[in-house]
Order: sequence, then C-alpha cells, then structure tokens
Amino acid sequence: MTPDDINQIIITHGHHDHFGGNFKMYTSNPEIEFMAHEMDYEWMEDHQKHFNEMYLSYTDQWYPDDAYEKAVIDFSGHDSPITTVIKGKETVIDIGNGMTITIYHTGAHSPGEILLYIKEKDCIITGDCIQVRGTMNESGIGTFPLFVNVEHYIDALNKIKELNCTCVCTAHTGILTREEANELIKESFAFMLTHQEHIIDTLKKAEKPMALHEIVKELHGKYYQVYEMAYQIHATTHAQCQYLKAKGILKRVPHNGKLLWSIK
Repeated sequence: MTPDDINQIIITHGHHDHFGGNFKMYTSNPEIEFMAHEMDYEWMEDHQKHFNEMYLSYTDQWYPDDAYEKAVIDFSGHDSPITTVIKGKETVIDIGNGMTITIYHTGAHSPGEILLYIKEKDCIITGDCIQVRGTMNESGIGTFPLFVNVEHYIDALNKIKELNCTCVCTAHTGILTREEANELIKESFAFMLTHQEHIIDTLKKAEKPMALHEIVKELHGKYYQVYEMAYQIHATTHAQCQYLKAKGILKRVPHNGKLLWSIK
C-alpha cells in the first residue's frame, strides 16, 4: 500500500505522537481526507497551539523547558489541514465494501478523543483510551496514565467492554484479543482507583490544605518515581481531585488568594 491508495485518515486524538505523520501523508497525497473530532482538530492544524494549550496548562505547577518544547514541536511535524471535522457523540461513516465505522466521542485521554468501531469486522480501534499503567519509554522513565476527565474515562472503558470486540487495536499495547483487552481494562480501573486512594490518604495525613503541585510531589516521591514529573501526572491528578470533589470527598479551600485541596 502507498499513500495514493489511501482515501481517509481518522486521527483518534490530538496528541503529537498520533498526528505527527499527518504532514508527510498530506504531501504524499493531498487528496486524502483527514478527519478528527471538533474538540481536538485545531491542535492538529496548529502545533504551537497544541503545545501551549496542553503542556502550558499547569505552569504554576510544572513548566516544560525549551528542550521539552522543541521535542514536542519537532515530533508534531509541520502544520497540516484537517479536511473533515467530526461533531457530536456518535457518527457513522460508510467506508465502502459494505462496511461502516461508528465513531464514539469519549473525551477521556484528550478533549476530542474518539473510538472507532467497525461492526462488520468485530473490531475496535481505541487509540490511547486504555491507559493501564501508562507507557514505559526507552529511557526507562514512564509516562503517567493520562485522562483529563474521570467520568469520561470510566464511560470509555465501559464502552469498550460493552462492545466486546474480538479484535481490539490499541496504540501502545498492540492488537489485543477480547480477553487481553478486558484484562487491561481491569488493570486500568485498578490503577485509577489506587491513585484516588493515594490522593485521599495524602490529604488526610496533611496538616493543612495542599496545592496540586504539593499533592503531585508527595505522590511522586512515595508511589510514582518511575514516571516523569511532567504534564500527565499533574493533569490526571487534577482530574481525579475534581472527580473526588464531585463525589463529596474533597473540597477546595481558599488560602492566600489561591484555592487548595482538602478532605471534606
């Protein structure tokens, strides 16, 4: 297969390791229809916007250095257009030969993350939805599991279980059987719940309310030293705190002009 044989490319979400090849494919065949969800597509068209809105969203907690920024921008490739913007929670597209793809918007790993379900093949493409325990990099330092909305993450994992496909295609753990995928989903839930328990325990033992970066520093030192102290652990811990607040377990407390976290 060559780029001339490709009609459509659907990008599962707006992270540089997933759209970084768009420009090369676009220059190889400008007729390809590039598709992405409305909540992520601008990050794929403007890579500096992607970096600024994602990696600079916790600058009072963690700030990437110039080398980090350069690595992300370089990996992203050149800016290139998204042809079709996917809207809404569920979209069905006809891909020919009697097959369709049902696109489910999950918004778990990124705001515009999607799942691609091919019913006729009993197959689902999950992108980075099944986070498990994150990704271990060649350096030996891991990338912390990233989900920006806990409710959406729970719903997305349950959706994959509900569809119960015999073939589950993931981005970082390969092509899985139904049984393998269900095991990783189980591990994903376990990691998420354990992380919540660590947050609650840390705040219970604290003598005063804590800022997000203080919680992350404590958790990283005790439980998560194998992971890099970067955007992902801050974003996921923040999402977990927001979820626990909605459940009535945590609360925000004003202190010196800032809102800190505390047990309710």
